[in-house]
Amino acid sequence: MTTAIVVGAGVFGLSIAREFALRGWSVRVIDERGPGQTGPSAAESRVLRFAHGTDEWYTASALRALDGWRELAAETGREFFVDCGVLLIEPENAAGTWELDSRAVLERLGIPVERLTSREIASRFPAFALNGVGFAVYEPTAGVLRARDAVLALAASAIAAGAELIRGTAVPDRDRVVVDGVPGTADLIVWAPGPRLPALFPGMTSARRVRQDSFYVAAPAAAEPGPAWLDTGRGMYGVPALSSAGTKVVPDVELEPDAPGRGDADVRGYLDARFPGLRDAPVLRREPCFYTAMPDGHFLLGPHPRMTRTWLVGGDCGHGFKHGPAWGHYVCDVVEGRSAPPARFALR
Repeated sequence: MTTAIVVGAGVFGLSIAREFALRGWSVRVIDERGPGQTGPSAAESRVLRFAHGTDEWYTASALRALDGWRELAAETGREFFVDCGVLLIEPENAAGTWELDSRAVLERLGIPVERLTSREIASRFPAFALNGVGFAVYEPTAGVLRARDAVLALAASAIAAGAELIRGTAVPDRDRVVVDGVPGTADLIVWAPGPRLPALFPGMTSARRVRQDSFYVAAPAAAEPGPAWLDTGRGMYGVPALSSAGTKVVPDVELEPDAPGRGDADVRGYLDARFPGLRDAPVLRREPCFYTAMPDGHFLLGPHPRMTRTWLVGGDCGHGFKHGPAWGHYVCDVVEGRSAPPARFALR
């Protein structure tokens, strides 16, 4: 039996650890606070869309991941995928390249997709005000993941498969993991620590820790948007209310960890323009989310150049959560030599 240490109990780390355990590896997962406690994997929700422009790899991965999430839900008895659909809004007088390219890839892969005119949007989704909207691409089989619940299901499945979860602070020391001052090793060490990656391996990659703020709004039931949405022209996206926490509205901008973000007034102005039914709905709270971004928007996957047993995994770039089960399977295939990763995933 091959042994592995996976550092990080977020969606990437747990997906990898679970997959290794299912393949018969002896796996230990190290995390400071445990699954679902902090970081992007502890949020209430994450959008699961298939659209990735012309990039067929990510689209196919998201499709495989949805199957994986459904299998995990059946295995654990937890329901965490909400099939509310995702609406990609394209502004007037725009080329619509990304949305239309996405639609072409979805059609080629047999994923349900529709192009909706403004009139069709108004009929199907009356909560949306259509000022400045040209058309929309609608993914009816996409939706939203209850992120924290999904991560806890991953942890439960990994443990059931034989993985051991250990609470502690891990730092690298050559081909060892030092946990709270105690060194340990294994045949394979995978570092998937999320936003801690740049600090743990300075200068090794161009990954950087960034922040994005989510705002939760108390929405009357009659004014709920219906699907999740991406409003590219206005730089916003959102998720319908999954709980009493409210409707989630997110300015789609990467911030430095300590930088001031857009305030309630900006979100309020957006809601006034796009969702008349939310015009008087109060903003309940702001939720900061820290994650690791890469300049080119691609994930990281590669062996450490000087540590023969060590691999680095990360660069979720804010769109990685949905890929969890598929990415975990893919990483294990690469590490075991069954697949060769694209050069764009290499450490850079």
